[in-house]
Amino acid sequence: MVGRFSNNPNLPIPREVAVDNLRPDEIQQITQTVFVATDSQPAELLFVFGTSSFDRDIVALLANDCRKGLFQRILVTGLSGRRYHETGKTLASIMRDEFLSRGVPSDIILVQDKSKNTLEDVAFSLNLLKNHNVAPRRIAFVCKAHHSGRCLRTLRKFFPLQTLLPMTYEAKYEGIRVSRENWYQHPISRGRVYGEYLRIITYASRGDIAEVRDVPRTDNPN
Repeated sequence: MVGRFSNNPNLPIPREVAVDNLRPDEIQQITQTVFVATDSQPAELLFVFGTSSFDRDIVALLANDCRKGLFQRILVTGLSGRRYHETGKTLASIMRDEFLSRGVPSDIILVQDKSKNTLEDVAFSLNLLKNHNVAPRRIAFVCKAHHSGRCLRTLRKFFPLQTLLPMTYEAKYEGIRVSRENWYQHPISRGRVYGEYLRIITYASRGDIAEVRDVPRTDNPN
């Protein structure tokens, strides 16, 4: 990316980073880096990244898929966030309860409620999966659309050979929807996506997630 897209790796990256006057080629590169296309297929594991803004319509659809047997196990993750501070319940337990209320059997749901960020969502889940003898070859994962590029790269860091299947939904902030098609048209969505872009570049450079050039491939060609 051109030189003006730089960031100090020693400073935290805000959720929204103001950026203006993007050229068409810059918009294209940021879009391809940040967003990953949904690829809904059956998998041994459904990995749910922690979030306070999980779409209940998405939960209903995923619960229906679970009842149909499309996912053998569900792993919900996350400790803190807005809903944790509002309710005192971990994000993972809130999402577990959402699935239970929609008829998903409790014995297929794994709960990892210690993680505080995307990297920990995955890293802290490894022993949990091992302890339950879950070794998936195909992992579906659900997350916000503008978070999908980082989620995919984080999973790829820890699961280099598995097939990874993104299942994304569009988030809203102050009524503004963050979509692949028009994120650059409003300051709020532009700031959210650019912040994600900086995280991907920064975290990849220090080895926390897979390199940018390793994605968007979602499966192992061998």
